[in-house]
Amino acid sequence: MYTIQPKKLLIISILDILRKYTDENHRLSQKDIVDILRTDYNIEVDRKAVKRNLMYLIDFGYEIEYSETIRMVQNSKTGELEESSILSDFYLVRDFTDAELRLLIDSLLFSKHIPYNQCMELITKLEKLSNKYFRSRVSHIHMMPDI
Repeated sequence: MYTIQPKKLLIISILDILRKYTDENHRLSQKDIVDILRTDYNIEVDRKAVKRNLMYLIDFGYEIEYSETIRMVQNSKTGELEESSILSDFYLVRDFTDAELRLLIDSLLFSKHIPYNQCMELITKLEKLSNKYFRSRVSHIHMMPDI
């Protein structure tokens, strides 16, 4: 089996982080992504590499939203003020909103035509379409017993 260097997995690791940790209400800065890469993936990388790989993902067609802030910085060579943009608050746009996933899960829970085991498997698959914050909200739900 091949041994893959962590740097080669960087872009996939960043995409995985966006899938696990982000949505419209939970955004990550480049520094947050660097910290998660260091702690969870044991990958040491600088902020510029994270930004470059995020831009690659966007260019490739992933719906990644971010906010852009313009600030004035002094050019180190000329000493003049120049505009510089800062990108932050990155999140992956989901195919399904949390409300849509909740509706699908509720439909499965109240369906009398789907066996319990199959229902739980489908719910687990639907939970994976969102992030960790959604999963924590559906962990207490159970099917109603037959009356």
